[in-house]
Amino acid sequence: MSTALLLDSLVRTVQVGSLYALMAIGLTLTMAVLRLPNFAHAEFITIGAYAALIFSIYVTANPLAVMLAAFIVAGLIAVLSNRLVFRPLEKLKPSMYTLILASFALGLILRYIVFLVVDRYDLFDKRIDVPVIVWVQNENLILTNIFFWVVAMSVVLVLLFSLLLNYTSLGREMRALADNAMLARVIGVPVQRIHNLTWLLAGGTAGVAGALWGIYTWVNPLVGWLAILSVFAAVVLGGMTSISGAILGAYVVAFAENTVMQGLNQWIGLDFSFKPAIPFVIIIIVLLLRPQGLRRAE
Repeated sequence: MSTALLLDSLVRTVQVGSLYALMAIGLTLTMAVLRLPNFAHAEFITIGAYAALIFSIYVTANPLAVMLAAFIVAGLIAVLSNRLVFRPLEKLKPSMYTLILASFALGLILRYIVFLVVDRYDLFDKRIDVPVIVWVQNENLILTNIFFWVVAMSVVLVLLFSLLLNYTSLGREMRALADNAMLARVIGVPVQRIHNLTWLLAGGTAGVAGALWGIYTWVNPLVGWLAILSVFAAVVLGGMTSISGAILGAYVVAFAENTVMQGLNQWIGLDFSFKPAIPFVIIIIVLLLRPQGLRRAE
């Protein structure tokens, strides 16, 4: 592999890995605190991307402003989803299979609502119009301000999220609920409030990831769905309920999808059309060889 291709694939690994990490922490949080593998998480990513796109068109394209809009809209949609779907189901004491099917159904409903809105206002394949400024350019590498916004903001938000979980009373209550829900109720943890805040944070971070994805590339109604398998692979690789494990898993998945895939294409001629199979392969290998993942639950 040439130096230019290697550097390009590594840059894409860092960019995509940072986005996957931001998507994965919200999904990991819902799995740890709510015991829910939420497939509707994909649509929170998409809704955040479109909230950011619409905000950039009609208000301002300032990256911080569009990310805030994405967080608020996607977070509120997530809380509303809990109120309308998962909280009523919780009273029926459903099985895990019922909750998974409910999240699939919710995801489909949200996805096709997005399709209707996008079709009505012709918002297919749009990009959040942040001006592109080249910062580094040589014969092997080009870096723009988009790289900074995607990578730096993803890393900052992941760090803030980790600090919230580990050093605040809210984080301690979330971890108590994740460790033992019944005991948390006994000692007075406000369960419904924690659930609502968990949904807000999970949906909000997914929405910000969608906004950053729209800055990095294009926005369409399937943007979250096309990313969710890779995000699940990162979460499984990270141990299902470990935030730090999910972050590490996100970069491993991104490295496999970009640098490893580029190498296989160069060395043995493997077509890039096989790239979507990589998350499946990672999930199967992890479940067979190390089902606890890279990190144990936190």
